[in-house]
Amino acid sequence: MASAAMAGPLVVRAAGPSAASFKPGQRLADGPITLKAGDSIVVLDAKGTRSFSGPGSFSLAAPSAVAQEVAFSDLLVQKPARRARIGAVRAGGQDQGPPTPPGVWALDTRASDTVCAIDPANIALWRADTTAAQTVTVTRDDGASASVMFGAGQALATLPPAVAGKAGALTIAGGKAPVTLTVKQIAAAADVEALGVALIEAGCQSQFQRLATNTLQN
Repeated sequence: MASAAMAGPLVVRAAGPSAASFKPGQRLADGPITLKAGDSIVVLDAKGTRSFSGPGSFSLAAPSAVAQEVAFSDLLVQKPARRARIGAVRAGGQDQGPPTPPGVWALDTRASDTVCAIDPANIALWRADTTAAQTVTVTRDDGASASVMFGAGQALATLPPAVAGKAGALTIAGGKAPVTLTVKQIAAAADVEALGVALIEAGCQSQFQRLATNTLQN
C-alpha cells in the first residue's frame, strides 16, 4: 500500500496509437508520460480528473493549465439522489453523450452490472426513459422481493427497505428484460483517488467512469 500511495494517478481512458499501454484502472508511475500525435489520456487522482493530448511529454504531478477548483466532498459520501453532475456539462450548457445516472451512486437499471454502495440501506435506482409511469419488481438473492414505482417524469426511486440493507444480487424485472445488479459494499473514501481505487478493486467499472466524468477539470 505504501508503494501504491507514492505512485501516480489512475487511467480512466485512453485513445490513439499508445492506447494499448494505458488500461482503464491502471496505476501510472509518478512521473512524466510521453504521448504521440493522436494520443489522448484521461487520468484521475486526488485532485480530480484531468486530460492530456499528444504529442508531448506531460507531468502527471502538475495540475492542468486550465484546471478549475471543484468541490468533491459530496462525491465521497453516498448521495444517490444527487441531481447535479460536476464537470458533466460542456460548452453551451449541453450534456454530451447518452443519458447517465446523476453522480456516482444511483444504480443504472438498463443492464446487468457489478455496482458499489457505501450504505446498502440507502440505494436509489435510476432509469433513462421517464416518459411513462413504471413499476418494477426487485428480488434479492435471498428471496426477499418488493415493488418499486416510478412516476411519469421520475428518473430516481429509492430501493424499499424490504430489499435494501445488504450486499448481494438484486434482480429487477418489469423492463424490457430482467437485469441483475450485484451490489458490493465499499468503505467511505478520504479523497477522489481513494474512491476511484475502491471502485476499481470492487469491479464497479461503470461507477468509476462516472466518478471521472463528475470530477473532470475543464
